[in-house]
Amino acid sequence: MHQYFKYAVISLLFYFISSCKKDEKLIKLPIEKIATSVKIEVLVKNLQLPWGMAYLPNGDFIFTERPGKINLLKTDSSSYYTVMFRQVIGGTEGGLMGIAIDPDFNTSHYIFIYETTDSNRVVRLKMENDLLTQDKIILRGILRAANHDGGVIKFGPDGYLYVGTGDATLPNLAQDKNSMNGKILRIDKDGNAAPGNPYNNKVWSRGHRNVQGFSWTSNGKMLATEHGPSGEFGWCCHDEINLIEPGKNYGWPLALGGTETDSLTPPLAQSGFDTWAPSGCFFVKEGKWQNSLLVCALKGQRIVRFSLNASESQITNVADTLQGQFNRLRNIIQAPDGALIFCTSNIGTINPPLAGDDKIYRLYIK
Repeated sequence: MHQYFKYAVISLLFYFISSCKKDEKLIKLPIEKIATSVKIEVLVKNLQLPWGMAYLPNGDFIFTERPGKINLLKTDSSSYYTVMFRQVIGGTEGGLMGIAIDPDFNTSHYIFIYETTDSNRVVRLKMENDLLTQDKIILRGILRAANHDGGVIKFGPDGYLYVGTGDATLPNLAQDKNSMNGKILRIDKDGNAAPGNPYNNKVWSRGHRNVQGFSWTSNGKMLATEHGPSGEFGWCCHDEINLIEPGKNYGWPLALGGTETDSLTPPLAQSGFDTWAPSGCFFVKEGKWQNSLLVCALKGQRIVRFSLNASESQITNVADTLQGQFNRLRNIIQAPDGALIFCTSNIGTINPPLAGDDKIYRLYIK
């Protein structure tokens, strides 16, 4: 506890110094408006807080709504239907969130979800003939709270399932190697710790406040979004884009994003005193936006594009698009035809919402 307060005081001094210097410590990346023209159409509307989205191998589109619905949009249909309803605890940020398709789905028929009940947990479902049933709860005991519940799950290039969690508003948990909160976890399809994890448990990286998005580059590097503080220790903003490596400590709550020193890993980029509230993200591997990470911003109400250098080790440019057009943006993935699919999170959070909200949109880059 003494060490925690020592770091907290040091970090607070960093914060005030950087404030007085108007964020001189922050590398000022050039910000530009994206000149590329895009075509956007509504894929699905009249939803309530869509969150996780994925495509099945046959091209069917499956997605969650945070109050508890799992929906399916068939490739040969223009309207979706609900295939399962989950009894979840919503709160401010909890509920039914991420969804991931087993890479071996055609054999196993497994689909995985992240949801809030008595705790945050990962559940394995099974889909056969468009019928979805619960198979097994593979991971439970991730502490829940009204805020900071994490929620993203995706299979990595190595075939293991990665899980982003929040600190459940208990910042010290993010530093505890034996807690699953404030972490990125790496598990197998049965919920066991994946081989090669750095602490011989389910933890892949630590020191996270609230992870709601990650994606992998062309070379298999993992990038993750991170919500910065909103008042803790008098700190604000400083949302992060992190390059995730096993066993690394990303600083929360010992340091404000951009002030990490010693064994703490600094972000590739941070928002300074702006607030993105970054959520879902997707790394574009080809096309006009090749080698860039697209990040949905909730409070920032835009898609932020982070261009990476050839070695995928540095961010060279930041560009905004769709700023303020659709309000709060939650998640983004890529469709089999290359289109980008993104969703809003406006119902109950924006007054008044746009007509037909919440929606899932399809974006084509011209």
